[in-house]
Amino acid sequence: MTVAVKVRSRDADMFAPFNAEALMAFVKQASSDILTPWRKGSLARSLAAAAPTNKDEDFKYVNFRLLDFRGLKPEHFQIFGNDNGIPATLQMIASENIAKLPERLRLTAGNTHDEANVFFGSFDDAAMALPQELAASLDFFNSHFPPRKFALLAHAFLSQGIFLHVGRDGDLQTPRQIYAHTDGDKTMTSLAGMVVMEDNARAELVWDAIATVDANGFQNGTLDVVLKPGSKLSLLLNQEYSEQLSSVMTLRAYLEKDSELELVTLNSGGKLNQMEIDLRFAGEGSKATVSGVYVGRNAENFNLLTHQDHRVGHCKSDLLYIGTLAGTSKSNYLGKITIAPKAQRSDAYQKNRNLVLNKGVSVNSSPKLEIGANDVRCSHGSTTARISDLEMFYLRSRGIDKATVKMLLADGFLRQAAERVQSLALKQAYEQRLSALLSNWGKHGT
Repeated sequence: MTVAVKVRSRDADMFAPFNAEALMAFVKQASSDILTPWRKGSLARSLAAAAPTNKDEDFKYVNFRLLDFRGLKPEHFQIFGNDNGIPATLQMIASENIAKLPERLRLTAGNTHDEANVFFGSFDDAAMALPQELAASLDFFNSHFPPRKFALLAHAFLSQGIFLHVGRDGDLQTPRQIYAHTDGDKTMTSLAGMVVMEDNARAELVWDAIATVDANGFQNGTLDVVLKPGSKLSLLLNQEYSEQLSSVMTLRAYLEKDSELELVTLNSGGKLNQMEIDLRFAGEGSKATVSGVYVGRNAENFNLLTHQDHRVGHCKSDLLYIGTLAGTSKSNYLGKITIAPKAQRSDAYQKNRNLVLNKGVSVNSSPKLEIGANDVRCSHGSTTARISDLEMFYLRSRGIDKATVKMLLADGFLRQAAERVQSLALKQAYEQRLSALLSNWGKHGT
């Protein structure tokens, strides 16, 4: 029997389906035209930006054959906030109204009497309540960060975004939460979040991006953060995707003087699951702690790209990315620390750790330093540990099934991320989500 296999040409532009004609068709179905000029500008910049290839250092391990946009239709999302009976601390993103937030994702209730100095809602609502702040934020990252084709594409085909703005000296006592629900068939969905923390503001934010088991296509998202002097944001980004869904998330943070970012990420599932994190230290005394976690159970492909960009001195960055890999899953980590010539007394750390749970997985890890100053403290490293047949036999001989053994080993390894988290709300939310994820593995894993 002869089987015909259609192979995409190497020279073919995989972004070709998302052109001006496709955008016009998308805009016609939008609920409002407030964002249309921004969408058009984003598409123009996306078309002008260079397409990522394996020749680029940041993408040298990416399997672009997993990204095939042919036949995908851009899907419109809606935002459901407190005007739909949803708590003021929660925003839901979905193609249709969702009855309620899944129980396993609920956060501990707290004091909600802190809304006077905060806006938390859609871009459309922000355009009415805070027009100047929103306009400045939408343009900020185009001028302060290099163009990213995926990020620009997400903004071009964006139905709505979520804007969190905390005013000067604002101190939120209750975490804000974004819940994005994806269940589309052969669709491209775009997500966007934007956070602006004014001087000395404090806030905690949890973003859960969840796909149903049969969701397929492509999800493209951005989360942009501006931390003004003295402000602090604690942020958890949790992504749980189906085996048929490919995704790219671009997270960019701009840190001004004495600001602080605490970031925790949890990635699982995905035909291709790509996370791009770009931290720019623009003010002295700023610091960031990043704890990234990925869990490969079947045939996931993780691409993890991080950049700690120290533009000024006396800043600190501490990044740890850890993951467990089972089945035939793959992880590719490319991390970079850049120290500008004037960024003296910078303190930067970067580490990638992997735990391999069986044969057949693939690990690529490439942390690197680019140091232009001579009075700095920088270190980086990578380790990959493997569970031996003897260790597996020992645990199996105690009557523990294979899936539960992997779950227990993964749990013990990944708990080290929680030890780094200072925010009690974030730590509880992370442990809650990791426990649910691994429990499901123990019941249905391999």
